[in-house]
Amino acid sequence: MWVSKIELVCFKSYQHQEFTFPEPSNGKNVVLIGGLNGYGKTSILEALYLCLYGKDALAHLARAGLKTDDVRGYPTFLEKAFNGEALRDGRDTMLVRVTVHRSKLKAIEITRKWYFRSNGSWTDEETTVRAITRNVPEMPRSDGKNGFNLADMLDDFFVPAHIAPFFFFDGEEVKKLADQSRIEQVKQGLEGLLGVVLLRSLSDRLRQFEQSRRQGVVTVDEERLAVLERSLRENERLEREVVQQIETAKEQKRLLTAEFQSILERVTSAGGGGGDTATYKELVEEREQFRNAQRENLRAQEEILSGRLPFHLASKSILETMRHQLEAEVRYFKWEGEKQALEPRKNEFRTALDRQAFPSIDPPLSDGQQSALNARIDAAWGALFYPPPDDCADRIVHSYLSPADRTKTLEFLDSIAVSHREVQDLLSEHGQLTQRIDDLGRKISKLEGIDRDGTLAALTQELKAVQQRIEKCDEDMRAEERRKTALETDILRQRADFEREKKKLDESSPLRSIITKSERIRAVIEDLVPALFPLKVKELGSSMTQVYRQLAHKDQVSRIVIANDGTSKILGKSGKAITFDRSAGENQIFATALIAGLAKVSGINAPLVVDTPLGRLDSRHRRNILQFWTSDASRQVILLSQDKEIDPEFYLRIAKHVSKTYLLEHMDVGDGVGRTSAREDRYFMEAAE
Repeated sequence: MWVSKIELVCFKSYQHQEFTFPEPSNGKNVVLIGGLNGYGKTSILEALYLCLYGKDALAHLARAGLKTDDVRGYPTFLEKAFNGEALRDGRDTMLVRVTVHRSKLKAIEITRKWYFRSNGSWTDEETTVRAITRNVPEMPRSDGKNGFNLADMLDDFFVPAHIAPFFFFDGEEVKKLADQSRIEQVKQGLEGLLGVVLLRSLSDRLRQFEQSRRQGVVTVDEERLAVLERSLRENERLEREVVQQIETAKEQKRLLTAEFQSILERVTSAGGGGGDTATYKELVEEREQFRNAQRENLRAQEEILSGRLPFHLASKSILETMRHQLEAEVRYFKWEGEKQALEPRKNEFRTALDRQAFPSIDPPLSDGQQSALNARIDAAWGALFYPPPDDCADRIVHSYLSPADRTKTLEFLDSIAVSHREVQDLLSEHGQLTQRIDDLGRKISKLEGIDRDGTLAALTQELKAVQQRIEKCDEDMRAEERRKTALETDILRQRADFEREKKKLDESSPLRSIITKSERIRAVIEDLVPALFPLKVKELGSSMTQVYRQLAHKDQVSRIVIANDGTSKILGKSGKAITFDRSAGENQIFATALIAGLAKVSGINAPLVVDTPLGRLDSRHRRNILQFWTSDASRQVILLSQDKEIDPEFYLRIAKHVSKTYLLEHMDVGDGVGRTSAREDRYFMEAAE
């Protein structure tokens, strides 16, 4: 798969320019387009996005690290893109055309035109697609007409919009994604691969459908239902905020822990321990381990006090009655599910019976006799399932619970036992940990020795201050966890009330029945989305590790592990997480490894188009990343570079892999308007010769 042509007409600084690229072959998979800053390299990447994805391109341009106008959006972007000379000359059309080859014999040509008024404001656009077979173009089809959608074709033929930033991106800007939030970028990548974007879009559309249908059946009861729903949604929002605050506190603690280790190294380097620095460091680390154990001990105590102990205030008979009822309801719904699963077989049996012609019935059955026969079939079929087994519930008390919720409740009831010994052991352990921490503190004080210039005392004080901040993070997390538990309890109760009242209303109308089905589908989607992540995280971590180790020149990294929540850890050869401050170049390496890993996991062998590919990388990182891009001879790589990134020396190193080059030239044509043209088979060659 490769891009064979990009044509620009009146786009940005291009009056009319065609770029043609050969198929990757014989180890030549790299295309170099060189130009100084401001000469139109980024415009090529923007044109590719706009031609392929149209209005949807803006969101993906932002994810790919390119700047967009988030306030005014698509029209403003187009109006700024319309060529200044064209506007000055009274022309009204801007065009981008891209040809993509799936193989030597099959290709598609996508043409997107935009039309403008005389004042430069955008009015309309049209998009046409032509399939090309054996270099013979077919009749063009218009996007959005006669059942044809370009987005659907790109999903099958090329690169879906939601994963395009894995293949087309700004190498200089993409490192900021690693700076800002590795977790969020991993999540976005996995969501794109797994179709979560589409599932969430479907969920939102279903929610809108439900809201629009409910407007036609507003009643006094439904107003009360709306109040219940608002209260429920507000608590759900608060729960999400609490979860976010917990994650923020965890991240802050991670950073503080790294800072603690850094200060500890400085303390030992400054002579902490009176010359016995190893002993001093070991004591501090041992005290930190005991403090962590003490915090875990407190969490265990809180879990007993807030989670399990309250249930011991209820009588044993009440809990047993609840358990037996839930178990009976589980058996009832299991029986009900098996019955419903076999229900289609009744219709199959009836159809097979109606088709039988032998032996013949003479005289034929009358309508009354046929109705009586059908009634007997229904009664006989029903007798296979009624009455239900004796151990099933004869009535459903906990109708607000789903089958999964009943199972979870039973599992919880099995886990609420609290023994006197368990509490006593926790309290005893807490006392022992406190005593051990105090003993270690006294030993550390003795080992600090004589501090002549006050440096060691200042560092020790700084170490204590960071430790206090870590303890404050732990306290905040415990408080937020308690708040989260309380909110979860309120949400469970409110959801039960809401579902019970809503069920009464929905059962009174066929329209409400449709709404209920929509909500069930939406609930399945909401349950499905979190379950999708574990399907790819292990594969992504393995792919990232392979790429990262190929790109980075530090060899202490053993592997990268991605958790199910999107968090990532870089592990050393000992298997422990490595925490180090990455430079801008290392951030770019990490982000490049992430994007390359996501592209590999996607299974799509699409071209890579990279603007500012090497940024501020040092020479060794540059060599590694260029070797990576040339390692897959079948994947086309289009690099939009300035002269200081892939300079003549680096160009000569990869020349055998380069299939085509262009050099962008720029001139001022007056009124602040520039014109860009491209010279074929040139790449800052004057400097190389």
